[in-house]
Amino acid sequence: MRKAWLLCCVVGLASTAQAEPLNFADAVARAAADGPTIDAQSAAVDSAQRLVRPAGRLPDPQLVLGLDSFPVSGPNAGSLTRDDFTMQRVGIMQDMPSGAARRARTAVAAADADLAGADLEVARLQARLGAAGAWISLHYALERQSVLERVARDGRAFADASRARLTAGAGSVDDALASEIDAARLSDRMSDAAASVIAARAELRRWVGDVADEPLTPEVPTFVIDPEHLRTHLHHHPELAAFDAKTAEAEANVSLARAGTHPDWSWQMSYQHRDPAFGDYVSAEVRIGLPLFGRQRPIVAARRDDVTRVAAERDAMVREHTALLESRLAEYAALTANLARARDLRLPLARQREAAAVATHASGTLPLAQLIAARRDARETELDVLSMEERLATIGATLTLEYGDSTP
Repeated sequence: MRKAWLLCCVVGLASTAQAEPLNFADAVARAAADGPTIDAQSAAVDSAQRLVRPAGRLPDPQLVLGLDSFPVSGPNAGSLTRDDFTMQRVGIMQDMPSGAARRARTAVAAADADLAGADLEVARLQARLGAAGAWISLHYALERQSVLERVARDGRAFADASRARLTAGAGSVDDALASEIDAARLSDRMSDAAASVIAARAELRRWVGDVADEPLTPEVPTFVIDPEHLRTHLHHHPELAAFDAKTAEAEANVSLARAGTHPDWSWQMSYQHRDPAFGDYVSAEVRIGLPLFGRQRPIVAARRDDVTRVAAERDAMVREHTALLESRLAEYAALTANLARARDLRLPLARQREAAAVATHASGTLPLAQLIAARRDARETELDVLSMEERLATIGATLTLEYGDSTP
């Protein structure tokens, strides 16, 4: 038992020693490199790539077995040997699609592989964005929880002091009740904050696995947002880059439809066995398709329409991302200004007002309700600053990951 206990201690210490705080960059990198979504899309890429080479190959040959001129009536009915025309045939047949069709099929398969690769990049981007948003949400959920814990301790102490003064006959019932109500409200906020931490950690675990249970590094990522740089790299967005593969696929399908106007052909070689008294035969046959009636014209036209559709969808996607980029840039600029005012003006003034209210209330010249209001305003201002910091970091991460060149 002692050895088992020592082993458990050693394992626990080793796990603690190896556990490292999870920083933002590591979370984003883990999400893009691993996970069920990435594994599934990587398998789709491998599958599509394996189909490129077989796409242009000839179909498998066919074994031909036959019985020719078998008599079913007359004096030779039912005999394989009495009639000199009865033959048992064995041969091989090979379909020969046109070279244009084989090249087009290869092009379609290659475009499918490129499209699967583009979809993988989109999946990686979504994983990066998901992990980035979850990491930032968890970080600020923990920050809010810390602020509320500190404020709740002060509120509880204040409520206890008010009750003690009431018991000693030096306070009022209204003051004691007001402080208790304020402490209860803070307890409610604490419960909400704890739930937010659990939800944010669960979302992070969705993207990075069990490593989400590790503590986070205290450093918050900073982003340098250059609007012109982001506008220049708008077309590098994986969702827009995927349209290159979609366009190639649509054009390859046009070529495949056109290849239907080229004749396919096939050949066949057969050995025909008869009664030894009559001798055997060898036969050769070539078949050539005759695409003479324009049946492929509607198909070619439909595939051309697909090319037009993909181009229009790309233009719509460009407009959508342009609008999103400009909206986020505007929100980022507004938040930056608002956060600066909140940090430099609103929060210091709210804290000064709280400190003044505490001092004035201690001197007996300020009602408790006004002190509670001042404390509440300082608390809400501090939480507002955290919310703005969180929103600014989230937008900065989104802009950088979607339209920038690198991850901080």
